[in-house]
Amino acid sequence: MKRSISLLVIIILLITMSAPLSHAAFANPLAAVDTPDRAGIRTAPEVTAASAMLIDAKTGDMLWRKNSEEKRPIASITKIMTAIVTIKHANLDDTVTVKRDALGPGMLGGVRLAVNERMKLRDLLYALLLPSANDAAVAIADHVGGSVSGFAGMMNSKAALIGAQNTHYMNPHGLDHANHYSTARDLATIARYAMQDKTFAEITSTKTWQLNRSAPGLPTNIKSTNVLLSSYPGANGGKTGYTRKAGNCLVASATRGDVSLISVVLGEKKRKILFKESAALLDFGFSLYGEKKLISKGAIYKTVTSRYGPYVDLVAAEDVSAVVREYLPTRIETQYVSDIDLPVRRGTVLGKVILYQADRVIGASDLVAKEDIEYPVLEETGSYFWAQYINHILKIRA
Repeated sequence: MKRSISLLVIIILLITMSAPLSHAAFANPLAAVDTPDRAGIRTAPEVTAASAMLIDAKTGDMLWRKNSEEKRPIASITKIMTAIVTIKHANLDDTVTVKRDALGPGMLGGVRLAVNERMKLRDLLYALLLPSANDAAVAIADHVGGSVSGFAGMMNSKAALIGAQNTHYMNPHGLDHANHYSTARDLATIARYAMQDKTFAEITSTKTWQLNRSAPGLPTNIKSTNVLLSSYPGANGGKTGYTRKAGNCLVASATRGDVSLISVVLGEKKRKILFKESAALLDFGFSLYGEKKLISKGAIYKTVTSRYGPYVDLVAAEDVSAVVREYLPTRIETQYVSDIDLPVRRGTVLGKVILYQADRVIGASDLVAKEDIEYPVLEETGSYFWAQYINHILKIRA
C-alpha cells in the first residue's frame, strides 16, 4: 500500500511538471542581451551634405544613410577605383613613361609631371591617392589601360563585378562629365572592397610620401589631403574630392578595436564641415558597438539524457566576450551529443554553444559535462530513474 501511494505521488508530479520541461531544461543566460533597450538608441548626427552613408566595413551592414541611392558627380573619389584597378592589373614596380596627355587641360593641381618623365607605378599611386594628382591618374590610365577610355572601361567592369550597379566612369580622375557618377551606397561598397586590399590600405593610410623622380627640380614631398588621418583617432584611410558640381566629398575609413567603419559624405558645401560631419558619422557608428559577455563559464546551456537514464548537464567551458552591435538581437544555438554513454567524467566535451548576430558567428564555447555521472545502481525497479527525473525537474524549477 505504501509503495502504491509513493508511485501515485510520482505520477502526479510527472503530469504537473513535465509540460514546461522543454523550456526549463534550457537556461539562456543571454536574455538581457537578446532584449534591446530601444530607449537607449543613439541619435545620428545632423548631416547637411547632399547624400551620405555609413557602413560596417567588416560585414557591409548599413548603419545610417541619407539619399544613398542618388546618382551624383563624385570628383576625386573616383581615384579609389583608379587605384584598385591598377593594383589588380599591373605590376607596381613597372616604370611608367609620362605621355603628353597627362599634362592636358584640367590636369592642374597634380605633381607637375613632365613629358617623358619616368616614374615607378607605385609612386604614381601615392601621388594619385595622397595629394589627389590628376596628372598621375592619366599617366596610370595610359600605362595600364592603353588610354583614358580603355582604362575607364576597366573601371566600369570592376564596378559591375563588385556590385556597384549605379556607378559609371568616364575618366580616372573624376573631373566632371555628364556620364560620370556614383552613389553613396556604391562608393561605400567600392571603398569596402578597396580597403580589403593590403596595398591600397597601406597607401591610403599614409600621411606623407617622398616621390623618386627622374626629372630634377620637381616636387618630391607629398602629403594626404585627408586631414582625418591626423585629427581623428582610428582613421586609417579614405579619399577626398572636390569639383564645383560635386561639391566637397570624402570617403573615410576608421578602426577602433574590433570595429571598422566606412563613411561616405557627398556634396557638402564647405570643406571644414565635410570633415566635421564625417567624424560625427564615425563617432555615431562606433557608439553602436559595445563589448558584452556572451557566454558564461559554468552556466548550463543544455541538459541531455544518457542511455541509462541519468541526466547530464552541459555547461560552457569558458567565458566568451565579443564586440557586438547594440540593439541588434543575438541568437544562440547548441550542438551536442544526443546519446551519451556512461560513465561520464566532469569536463568531457559533449557539444558546443554558438552565438550569432545577423546570422554571423560572434562567439562559441565547448559544452562539457558539469559533473561525474556513474552507472545507475537500481535499488528497486524504476526508482533510480524516477528519482533522478524528479530531482532534475525540481532543480530547474528552483
